[in-house]
Amino acid sequence: MSFLRKMFSGKVKTEDPRRFLIEAMLAAMEADGDVDDTEMSTLQGNLESHELFAGLTPEEIQRFIDIAADAIREAGGGRARIDAIAKGLPSRGQRLTAYAMACEVCVSDRALAESEIDYLDALMTAFGLDEAEAKEVFESARKHSGLLTLEEKTAKMRTMMPRFVDCMALMANADGEVHHEERMGIRAVLRNIPDMSVLTPDELEQTISAALDRTAGKDVTTELAGAAKVIDGAADRYWTVVYMMIVALADGKSDWREVAFLEAARKTFGLSDYQMDVAMDTARQFPAVELGGEVPS
Repeated sequence: MSFLRKMFSGKVKTEDPRRFLIEAMLAAMEADGDVDDTEMSTLQGNLESHELFAGLTPEEIQRFIDIAADAIREAGGGRARIDAIAKGLPSRGQRLTAYAMACEVCVSDRALAESEIDYLDALMTAFGLDEAEAKEVFESARKHSGLLTLEEKTAKMRTMMPRFVDCMALMANADGEVHHEERMGIRAVLRNIPDMSVLTPDELEQTISAALDRTAGKDVTTELAGAAKVIDGAADRYWTVVYMMIVALADGKSDWREVAFLEAARKTFGLSDYQMDVAMDTARQFPAVELGGEVPS
């Protein structure tokens, strides 16, 4: 980092996810070619009220805005930054929040231009969001209750969290041996799920160890069926498979038992071959895990 950044950027880092949340909103603002006062108010309201921006000084928030605006300008527009925004927001919660905020900006003037529809569709695809879930988020934003819906989704996710952990542990145990890299993969995924951020490092390790012990030697079909009863939403099942794939990729090796386990997960969770391919692409882009290969650009 240059001396100028040290002097003027404070706690702001260019890879901070909050920068990409702002970038998603700025791109939504310029999607229809006309930035109006209601869109500015929506942006400002999210920056002032959302918990993700709590504790930042006005100067730090402005620095994030400047970084995001510069990236959009240099790329030639917000649409050109969508893939980068998706990579900068690796967790499902972050992506849902960014999509909700972008929706709020687009509908804030009570009109939705075709270019804004194109932007939101592209954002949904890049984020790997289920269409039904994206529609629900959009409808909530349109009715000015998007954040409340996300809070409800977060509450539901907390109830599913033990099953998420168990599914990743099952994946790590699939070949009969838990590798260090697989354990690191589980840890990295959990650290990127906001609901797990309340755990201390020791508590996180205890959670992982307990899940690995609990699932060792268990019947895969029975365990997956039990998980499917709790993880019943299409989007939740998709992301559970993404989490498992991150763990499968973590050690850079391929084992026929892991392939068989993922096929069993596909059948149990009702995913298509195409959805599995997209899930694998998403897993390969997860930045917090050494995946044993290059991340697609």
